[in-house]
Amino acid sequence: MQLATVWNQHIQHATVRPLTHDDDDLIYRFQSAHPDYYEHFQDHPVTRREAIQDLDDVPVNATADQKAYLGVFEDDQLVLIVDLIIDYPLPSLVWLGLWMPEKTLSAARCAELYQSLVTTLRAADAVQLQLSVFMGDRNAPAFWADQGLIKVQTTTVVRGDRTANVTIYQDKFAR
Repeated sequence: MQLATVWNQHIQHATVRPLTHDDDDLIYRFQSAHPDYYEHFQDHPVTRREAIQDLDDVPVNATADQKAYLGVFEDDQLVLIVDLIIDYPLPSLVWLGLWMPEKTLSAARCAELYQSLVTTLRAADAVQLQLSVFMGDRNAPAFWADQGLIKVQTTTVVRGDRTANVTIYQDKFAR
């Protein structure tokens, strides 16, 4: 199942498509406009190499075919990057590795996009989504709580030679 194709059936006023290395410049421009995100775990602005590395990075014990790196476009403008790992870390669970909306996207529109993603994941037989939020992020905890996600754990993640404290949130999909 192509996740972007299914998501396009559940989304309004936007188009979803996989992002590829043909989009490297677009991905870098988009991510470099979010320095506050990168300040949580590195001491420099995102580099082009770091931004496009997201296309190929998968967690330990995951494979490339489990990854969906998607762009959501409104009027041909990228407004959201979503990095998903399907069936990770367990079958029927989805890990949301990146949810990076355009800064001008309203919280209400972000919520609509998230709910359309949930509908899509449920259609793909997923039962739960998990994600991490960096401690110190002032906006994400309230947004995810408003979407019905609950805190399940606080932990430390390592990225290169840096560590960051994060809270794991989960969304168990109603059946």
